[in-house]
Amino acid sequence: MSQRKTKKTIRLFDMKLSSAAKKEVNNVMASGWLSTGSRVAAFEKELSKLLNVPYVAAVSSGTAALHLALEAYGDLKNTEIITTPFTFVATVEAIIMAGARVVLADINSDTLNISAEAAARKIRKKTKAIVPVDIAGLPADYSALKKLCKAHALKLISDSAHALGSKYQSKTMPELADVSVYSFYPTKNVTTAEGGAVASKNKKLIEKVRLLSRHGLSSNAFQRQKSGGWGYDVPAFGYKANMSDIHAALGIGELKNFEKNQQKRAKLAGRYLQNLIQLSDFIKLPPAAAEICHSWHLFIIQLNLKRLTIDRNKVIAEMTKLGVQCGVHYQPIFELSYYRQALNLKARDFPNTAKAGKAVVSLPLHTLLTMSDIDYVCECLSGILGRNRC
Repeated sequence: MSQRKTKKTIRLFDMKLSSAAKKEVNNVMASGWLSTGSRVAAFEKELSKLLNVPYVAAVSSGTAALHLALEAYGDLKNTEIITTPFTFVATVEAIIMAGARVVLADINSDTLNISAEAAARKIRKKTKAIVPVDIAGLPADYSALKKLCKAHALKLISDSAHALGSKYQSKTMPELADVSVYSFYPTKNVTTAEGGAVASKNKKLIEKVRLLSRHGLSSNAFQRQKSGGWGYDVPAFGYKANMSDIHAALGIGELKNFEKNQQKRAKLAGRYLQNLIQLSDFIKLPPAAAEICHSWHLFIIQLNLKRLTIDRNKVIAEMTKLGVQCGVHYQPIFELSYYRQALNLKARDFPNTAKAGKAVVSLPLHTLLTMSDIDYVCECLSGILGRNRC
């Protein structure tokens, strides 16, 4: 790839709301009902179809979704939950909020997802569940994780915040796990501005999540208005974590373009893979496998720092000078001061994660990009690595 002379500005993330989403929101604004109501139910129904599972509860965030999914299993005090140190802080945060002890297991260096072998070494009598995180939209190794959970009578709870549209062996994450959670933050492949969802084949679990999300009330205000009554009970301690009809309306509108947007993401990712294969001495690309359908929420590369004279932060700084905004997903949990101290974490206990944490770079990937934009990003990266090779 030859370096272009014309500088572009390429944002790590950008978006434009669809006309369908704007129309759905306007309809809610005109309806006289803004909080949890018919549009939330409609959004849940659409998600149920997309995920091919019968039960979905929409809530206020992906973090709330994981927290409530865990809480729905009952008292988790004096239990342990295994997850990955290579994730956004919300995964660990939700486990702690649910009352369990966080136990971290190292990742697979190729996929950046939790290693089933490493997780197996962390299982004890107190272990209640394993929470894999489908980083960037690449599904974890569900075959190995399901076998592990079955052998030890553990729950498999997937943090699939990145993985709407992902499949493993032609199945969605909630078809494989006991329960899966999703995020609809503005950067995600479908947004509700703020929001999340819990999806499962388990009806009672989803009913419990709905109960917990509305302060533990036996019915919400919309249901009481619809029935003409006012009475309610509080059979469980709950939280304020419901989704509003305004947020759900955004999601309904954005879902109408989901398949088209996913096809574009796949094409953009394909262009990256095609262009960057020639840099295989200097970077590791996202893995591909026949049994995997990647949602391409993020496009993460790993720098081969042994072949370069600059570090990851310098690469990102040089890309910024050329107008290309890059990111880091993620700083490992043990690099974050609060959790390092609270959980007594040491980087040497997670060698694959520690290495990845210094090498990962997220390249721009969103539906407003063109193939020309991808080519420019690749040319910039190629030039920087070429000038700084060992």
